[in-house]
Amino acid sequence: MHLYLGTAPGVGKTCALLAEGRRLAALGNDVVVGLAETHDRQDTTAGLDGLEVVPRKPVAHRGARFGEMDVQAILARHPQTVLVDEMAHANAPGSRHDKRWQDVEELLDAGVDVVSALNVAHLRSLSDQVEELTGVPVHETVPDAVADAADRVDVIDLDPESLRRRLTRIYPPGTAEWALAGFFRPGNITVLRELMDQWIREHAHDHATGPGAPTTRRGSRIIAALTGEAESERILHRAAQLAAGTGAELVGVHVRNPGGLKEPDPPWLNGQRRLLAELGGRYARVAGEDVARALLDFTRAEHASQLVLGASRRSHGYQMLYGSVIDRVVRAAGPVEVHVIPPRRPPRHRLTARLPRLVRPVRRRRVSLPVRRTAIGWTLSVLAPAAVTALLLPVRGSLGLAGALLCTLLSVVLAALVGGVGPAALATVTGFLAVDFLYTRPYYSLRVDRPIDLVGLFVFAVVGVTVCLLVDGLARRALQVTRAQAEAENRARLVADVLAAGTATPADLVDALRRTFDLEGVVLLLPTDGGWEAEAAAGPCPPAAPEDAGFTVALAGGRTLALAGARLSAEDARLLRAFTGQLRIEEETRQLRRIGGGGHEDRHEHSRGGEATQ
Repeated sequence: MHLYLGTAPGVGKTCALLAEGRRLAALGNDVVVGLAETHDRQDTTAGLDGLEVVPRKPVAHRGARFGEMDVQAILARHPQTVLVDEMAHANAPGSRHDKRWQDVEELLDAGVDVVSALNVAHLRSLSDQVEELTGVPVHETVPDAVADAADRVDVIDLDPESLRRRLTRIYPPGTAEWALAGFFRPGNITVLRELMDQWIREHAHDHATGPGAPTTRRGSRIIAALTGEAESERILHRAAQLAAGTGAELVGVHVRNPGGLKEPDPPWLNGQRRLLAELGGRYARVAGEDVARALLDFTRAEHASQLVLGASRRSHGYQMLYGSVIDRVVRAAGPVEVHVIPPRRPPRHRLTARLPRLVRPVRRRRVSLPVRRTAIGWTLSVLAPAAVTALLLPVRGSLGLAGALLCTLLSVVLAALVGGVGPAALATVTGFLAVDFLYTRPYYSLRVDRPIDLVGLFVFAVVGVTVCLLVDGLARRALQVTRAQAEAENRARLVADVLAAGTATPADLVDALRRTFDLEGVVLLLPTDGGWEAEAAAGPCPPAAPEDAGFTVALAGGRTLALAGARLSAEDARLLRAFTGQLRIEEETRQLRRIGGGGHEDRHEHSRGGEATQ
């Protein structure tokens, strides 16, 4: 297999793939195009000239039709070489295989040589690092063993500025700016290039020969501990990288309590065993009450040189009571190298996670209250405590100091809600003095004769300060949430404006909706005599009809946008209504302008939409 490995989308992998196909055909090889993703770009489509293209196989799923590579037709044709683009692609449900790289493996097993293309971000051992460093999740991956099996790997790369300039030419207006501000930031491209260099260096021993080639330590092993933690897949990826860099064998081990050996394996273990197999590793299970001792005994029995563990998410209190497996392993490791893989996010105790945001470190910028609201709060901080204490004077004898303090505390809460922490602090001081002056003996003085009254005033001051801090934090948080919701709705309307401006296809629209709101399925339905027909669909479970969807919106021309996603929160539903409402308005406006003003108006509207995006 010949593999073109690209640093990022848009660097020219497909063009290089098709150019290699034409070169082989010119040399007399029997070459066909199994699948090429041209994205309707003229320069890429031109690369198909002179090459035989195997038609895609239509696959129906939930009322939508997809075109996937026809493996059966290629096997029947049995060419010398087949060109297969985007090897990490996930096939539509109902296809011959779930993943396109599995199609490639079947073709290779049948004796057909494959020339394929892949982005480095989709290599399974690097996918978690890509997500961690760029902030962009990678949903489609290819096992490193598949890429390692390639006889030749060619790197397709562009420097960040050249790639960004190229994207402005090949992406539609409006979409390019969106992409350049997101995944294709210069820093992200630099990170991808560094990961590419790292992977090539670590895997060079698989194909390099000669005096300068890296040596392989035969018989060496790297042990990865399998646990139920969320970071276990990340641990396996890092262990696979270490194994690939040294030519060692990867072994995953799971330690079970001797009393639970007859019980079925935990559900998470099956997924990790599948990932271990895809990474080319071997699975082992040992029994032991002491996990640290069992891991080290197995590592020494396998003559392994390195042990990979995940950092514990247990609280410090738990580790003080029961000890730390990692600490015991490190102390008793001896010559074994121990690698501890940190979690992506620092652990947080379940109790402190529930405390108000006020008592935990807040990294976001503090929200400022409106000036008028703050001025009203300062006024209330003086008038409210004085008014409450004065109004309660007629019942001073029956109310007592405790009742007066509780009633005055309401004025502190009111000042905190309206003006924030400053007015609330002043209200606490004002209330303290007013109650001391009017409700403690001797009356009408600031002297306190009874110790119990002094204790009551002190408790009022402490409670007042605490309440004003908490209420101020909640008030600012509510204001921040309101502003964030308004900002999100504005962004949703802006994105809908861009999509409706004519620069995006229906497939782009449904895919953008699915990814933005993390939906299970999105489909654009057209009414027909027999029901509904899918114009475009995205996601594993797009609705077949509006009644199957959890959310629908009617668009122009009788079309209906149907969305399936039981995980939609109230905030997401509000944003979705803003998004689809603006989309419907923009489509209706464009149709009215086309009817009333002709082509000139349409071009003007398209230009206006592009300027708004910028």
